[in-house]
Formats: sequence, structure tokens, C-alpha cells
Amino acid sequence: MDYEIIEDVRQCRRVVETLMKEEMISCDAEGINLGKDGPLTLLQIGTTDGHVYLFDIHKEKRMFQDGGLKQLLESDQVLKVFHACSSDSQALQHQFGVSLKNVFDTQAAHLVILEQQGRLIPQMLKLSKICEIYGTTEMEEKTGMHIKWNKVFDYWEIRPLTEEMIEYACADVRVLVPEIYENQIRMLKGMNAMVIFNERVEEMANYRMDSNLQKTRKERIANGQKAVLRNMCLKYQTYVSCETLTDEDEKASLGRAWTEEEINLYMNPFVQHMYYEGFVNGLKELQTEMDQDGDDFNANVIHYIKLCKGKIYPQPRLKMLANDLCTGFCQFIFNGIVNKYDKQTPLYYLRSLEKMLLKEIRIHSSKDKSRYHSVVVDLHFKLTEDSIRQFYQTLIETPSKVIVTKGYYSFIYSQTKRSFVPASVREAATQLKQAIDKAGKGPSQKKNSRSTRRPPSGQN
Repeated sequence: MDYEIIEDVRQCRRVVETLMKEEMISCDAEGINLGKDGPLTLLQIGTTDGHVYLFDIHKEKRMFQDGGLKQLLESDQVLKVFHACSSDSQALQHQFGVSLKNVFDTQAAHLVILEQQGRLIPQMLKLSKICEIYGTTEMEEKTGMHIKWNKVFDYWEIRPLTEEMIEYACADVRVLVPEIYENQIRMLKGMNAMVIFNERVEEMANYRMDSNLQKTRKERIANGQKAVLRNMCLKYQTYVSCETLTDEDEKASLGRAWTEEEINLYMNPFVQHMYYEGFVNGLKELQTEMDQDGDDFNANVIHYIKLCKGKIYPQPRLKMLANDLCTGFCQFIFNGIVNKYDKQTPLYYLRSLEKMLLKEIRIHSSKDKSRYHSVVVDLHFKLTEDSIRQFYQTLIETPSKVIVTKGYYSFIYSQTKRSFVPASVREAATQLKQAIDKAGKGPSQKKNSRSTRRPPSGQN
């Protein structure tokens, strides 16, 4: 492998000076649950001749400001080719004040190309699949690495970098340029789709940090899914098995976890039949996957959302299956939490699904508390305290953007009184309650008036 590890500011300045002369580079980043809070620990940059630079950010964070990486990533002169840059962009912005510019995103390019070909619900793909479609260099699936990350939660903080880590990190950027980029840019230009592509790249890079872009993106995806359902209602006027479907848009639309209200609104009885049949099949496949993979099962948020939806659907068989699976699913997650973490674990190590389940625990008494392992309880209260302190900060900084629901106010009040709640949580809750009362945001203090624009509300 042709690579160089950069570990100090002086080295970094030398390399950046060289990279600033390139017309195009490929970029990627690794970290722990990479995003706003999940630390970026490694930045990879590749050149068109196959050389890769690995910037060890975990060892030296000053490389962005003092080493010139910020200047490079914000340069309008050097094109940066990423694959699905949203998490990278969020981490760079929040942790290092870097705003990506002049970006070509291969995930965004793929989605736009499919849309131009008539797809209403284009699906995001892993980089290995992008290679199959737009390149000639094959890339192996990295399932084994993701299993390892689930068990070794601080994998990308391990130093020195192992050969396995180096090989993985280099592969992600080496395949992007020039081949995939050249094939995609040729197709986009041939479709006269560069304007919409540039808009989608801007969205890909910033939607995690911009609520308006999130709304736009969510509405576009939802409108595409609803359009597919409308077409299906016209197409299917008799009972058809979901297993006979070949249209990718139809399968994608039925693969979403719709609410019961949406099912009744957008699906005729025949499409509903396919949807529920497919949902049951999906739950059975999930059950098989959990049984076969055991401790290596790669649980994700989408699994849990579907299980939660299934538990409230009207079909008894589906509801029972979802309930049974959800119990085992949650226990699997909690077992993993107990095996991996302790009460000193920083919250950024926790995966999104782990945080979701920990937040949903309801501890109203000492008896409730005793039902869970102490590590689970400790992390639950750490998340609770973190959430309360964040809400307090928002209230102090931008009170006009905050409303407090009756349920949230009651929750905060309860946290100030219960003896089994840790002292730090009681302290944070007391501080927030006092601030809410002082700002006149308590439910009993609010005037019975409606605002034309509702700010975000506090939630338990």
C-alpha cells in the first residue's frame, strides 16, 4: 500500500502544501459514532495517483487550524470527493470549525442519476456497491469490521494504527478517484443534471446541521414514497403477494414503517395486504438474523422503529410477533451495553440505538431501578442529566425558541424530588425548573394564547 501517516503539525503543513496544488483529492474520516459529538480521530486524503495520507487527528488535533487542513478542506480551488459526507461534514464543523467547500459526493451523484432515470425512491448504497456500478475496482464488503466496531467501541481511538485499520482507511479513499468520479460526472453532465446535483451535495453536506434542509429532504423522500403508493393503488386491484414484486420503488415504499393512519390514507386494501404481509416477512427475517448471528447481530435504529410500529398495528399475529421480538431485541442491546461499558463511559461512545433505548427506560421508583443492571441505570441517568442541561442551555440562550409542555414540566419536577435519582440529576433538574419558572415558561404560567409559529417543546 502506498500511504503515509501524518502525526504532527510540521508534517501536516508540508503535505497540505503539496495537496493544495492538486485539482482533485478524495476524502473520508473515521471516528467514534462520527458526528456532532462523536470524535473524528482519523482523516484520510487520497490523490489520483493512488497515494493516501492518513492524518492522525486523535494524536494531534491542531492539524486542522495550525497544519492547514482547514484551509485545504475549505478551498474553492481543490475538488474534494467524498462518499456520503454528512457525518464527516457535521464532525468537521462542530469539532474543528471546518465548513466543507467544493465537494463532489458520490452518494448524492448516485441518487440524482437514479432520479434522472425515473426512480422515485432512489436508495442510498454502501461504497462497495457504488464501486460495482461506477468503477472497475472491486471493493470487499466490510461486514466484519462493523461487527468489530460494535464490540470494540473505541476501535478508531486505538493507537498505533494496526495494519487492518490502515488497509480499511486507505481503501475508502483510493477507489473514489479518478474512476468513480469521472464516470459519475460524465453521466450527470450527459443528463444535464449538474444544477440539481450541486443542490443535493449542499444538502448532503449540511442537512444534519440545518433544520430547513432536514425538512426539505424529509418532505421530498415522503412525497416520492406517497407517489409510488398512489401508482400501486391504481396498478393493483386484486390480491398480490409482496414476494412477487420486482419494482425497486415499490419494494422500497412498502419497506418503510408507515403509521396506521398513513396506511389507511394512502393504501387500498390490496396494497395494505402486501404491506402487512411484507412486514411480517421482514420480522421473521429479523428473527432469523438475530438467531443466526447471535452476539454478532448488527442491530440498528431502523430495526427498532419497525418493531415499535409492529407492536401497535391492529393485526394480532403481527403485533404478537413484534412484541416477542422487541423484548429479545431490547435485551440484546442492554446486554451489549453491560458488556461494553461502565458508569464512567463518555456518552459519545454510545450508539444512536443504545441512547434511544436508554432514554426510553422509565424509572419511577426504586423498584423500577432494581429491574435493570446498574450500568444501564447509570447511563440512563447520565443521558437524562445531559438532556436536562442541554435544555437549560437552550432556554438561557434563546428563550423565545423554547416552550415547556405540561408533561415535561412534571417530569423535571419529579426529578427534583425522588430520592433514588442521582444528586447531579436532581441538581440539574432543580436548576432547570427554577429557570423555567423565572422565564414564565411553566404550564401554569403560560397565557392561553396561540403562537403562529410553535417553538420546539421539552420532552421526557
